[in-house]
Amino acid sequence: QLERGRGDTDAFAHAQVLVASMPSRASMLLIYARACGALHQFTRCTGRRQLAQRASTIASETDAVEYVVKRSRFVAHAAPCTSFDEAEGFLARHRDDKARHNCWAWVGATSARMSDDGEPTGTAAAPIRAAIEGAEFVDCAVIVTRYKASTAPKLGAGGLIRAYGQAARDCLKTAVAAPAAPPRIAIDLVVAPEAYGGVRGLLSAWSHRGVTVASEDYRDDGAALIELTLDDADVRAPFLREAEAAGASIRDDDS
Repeated sequence: QLERGRGDTDAFAHAQVLVASMPSRASMLLIYARACGALHQFTRCTGRRQLAQRASTIASETDAVEYVVKRSRFVAHAAPCTSFDEAEGFLARHRDDKARHNCWAWVGATSARMSDDGEPTGTAAAPIRAAIEGAEFVDCAVIVTRYKASTAPKLGAGGLIRAYGQAARDCLKTAVAAPAAPPRIAIDLVVAPEAYGGVRGLLSAWSHRGVTVASEDYRDDGAALIELTLDDADVRAPFLREAEAAGASIRDDDS
């Protein structure tokens, strides 16, 4: 089923159902490996486009939401985070070093990060991320901290997936949606030395329209590599026309 569904968004859901009924540890690992491969393939091909199209985040940090199963407590917090640096601060505030695991996911407009924090691969961070994306939020981080009693039974891989996912979903249900900041557009320009002055003047003239210099470096041949961000997609085409007329070119992978 997973082979036929490779690249399908339902692959991970198939894995959850199958794992719960598989007695063999080897079979479980095989299912997870294939499910993760299918999920990665789908995310790699379409993830950035889908993330950029979403326009909602959460308005503010949520209160703690607790989900309990078989004497294991899963405590979830969520917060709006427009950058991974901001997400790291949120995660640091809610990480409990006395807990068994602090698993989390952050979904930005064009990228995502996550950590299983010692849980079996694919059983914690992936369902947390799936909860964020299922709610169609961006610029959002969720951390789920697991507290396990010494007498608590093992949940198994399927149980962990359900528990972490449910805790994250329950937490996000308490959040209030808010408009997300539109994703910024990145452009890399190559500017020859003789065109540098004109391009720099152009950048200054366009700064009031949301064109910002993020970084600047130089190649061995003296050309400047200028990384830009644009606030508005409508600005891209007219700006590039003027930049090319001034002697700049867009950098490709071989430049």
